[in-house]
Amino acid sequence: MSGDDYFTEIEGHFALRRGTPFVLSAKDWALMKKWRDDGVPLPVVIEAIDAVFEKNEASGRRKVISSLSYCRHAVKELWEERRELLVGSGESLPEESPVAAIEALAAELESSGSEAARSFALPLRALAGERSVPKIEERLIELEHEMIEAILRSLPAEGSSSLRRQVSRVLGEAKLDEKTRARTEEANLRRAVRERFGLPRLTLFR
Repeated sequence: MSGDDYFTEIEGHFALRRGTPFVLSAKDWALMKKWRDDGVPLPVVIEAIDAVFEKNEASGRRKVISSLSYCRHAVKELWEERRELLVGSGESLPEESPVAAIEALAAELESSGSEAARSFALPLRALAGERSVPKIEERLIELEHEMIEAILRSLPAEGSSSLRRQVSRVLGEAKLDEKTRARTEEANLRRAVRERFGLPRLTLFR
């Protein structure tokens, strides 16, 4: 997975939870780079962001979460907890046995309503021979991007346009530079496709 993909997903999800697009600060980018360099899986970051916003909404105070820094401790705690649970469960660590998780993902794709998605079950199963979780995670993100593109190409023109209009409505008329808008639209379009077809996020960390 490229840094751009990792950052795009986080940026798009954070903007979605805020309800308004925004431009990441240099501090935000440095924090995302640290998460990626430390090997924190993208799904863990996404889950932690959700937890921060849900806690804020439940508190009734509804303070404005204007920076990824608000999620720093949640990401750290969730990743430590997830790793501790894996170690203490008595089961095989993903590093040792990723086959079951890969097979579960492939089975979900095969049972989906999208023929394009079903066709990715085979290349997904091919990852079972790889023993490194970081390498598997990188390839899973690549496969997910390829799968989303294949699904969009397979849709009738109106179906694809409808999804893109849905994403545009989320962004509204916010004033964003071209690159920021493109990154945010891309992340939210992938999310909209997953939700439309009930597809899993391709990751070992679920």
